[in-house]
Amino acid sequence: MRLHQYPLVFIVLATVALNLNPSMTRAGTLSVSQQHAILAEGQASFRKGAQLLDSEPIAARAAFVRAAERWELLTDDGIHNGPLFYDLGNAWVQAGELGKGIAAYLDSADFMPADARLTENLAHARSLVSPQFSENQANGILIRLIAWHTGLPLSVRLGVFGLAWCLLWGMLVVQRLHPMAAWRWIAGVSLVLALVFGGSVAADTFRNSASLGVLHRDGVIVRKGDAASYQPTFDEPINRGVEFRILESRPVWMHVEFRNGQDGWIPQEAATSA
Repeated sequence: MRLHQYPLVFIVLATVALNLNPSMTRAGTLSVSQQHAILAEGQASFRKGAQLLDSEPIAARAAFVRAAERWELLTDDGIHNGPLFYDLGNAWVQAGELGKGIAAYLDSADFMPADARLTENLAHARSLVSPQFSENQANGILIRLIAWHTGLPLSVRLGVFGLAWCLLWGMLVVQRLHPMAAWRWIAGVSLVLALVFGGSVAADTFRNSASLGVLHRDGVIVRKGDAASYQPTFDEPINRGVEFRILESRPVWMHVEFRNGQDGWIPQEAATSA
């Protein structure tokens, strides 16, 4: 796992952009100077943890926890960007909080899905999770088929869709005024691109409407119903870092589906939303 942090200036610039953009609403109460101070405090604590990692692991963990807690003040205040969630994930994983770390990495992936360091660190964190849930075979095939879909930022796909859609209608108008086979060919290619990238954007919208979660506690017993009186779904408890999709939420329990397609009920307090 890489202990690389995004430079402070990257996160500051993203934070400033959020404050300057009136179309991006936020319910934050921190001033810009307070945000910068909290960012710097988190960076300092993270560096301290990295320095102490080999010689004083207990003190290092405390430093990583403090870094994560400082950065969570910003995410709770409405500051959401890829580098901030990436650094937050690094801090939680180094503090031994796999569930919270993986959840932060997944949030970061919404902003920068093709980032190599994020991909590497998320894979490392997932490798530490026990037990391992194998990907449902049908889901695995689908993911491989649409690998390009998850590797391109949403803004890029939306831009290609818009260009293809405009080009399609432009070629239809030109074809009507000056019929040529070339215009029909370009219109056909534009139609295919618009359908493919429009479907990709729609798939992202549908995915974002389905809540994901990660366990942040060890020894969680998955039940067959929403009460402790129900029989366990699995022979053994499961631990922090296990990912799932939320099917239904109730006041105390969640009905969830795991990566292998199996489902069950877990306590709300044992999970972190991603």
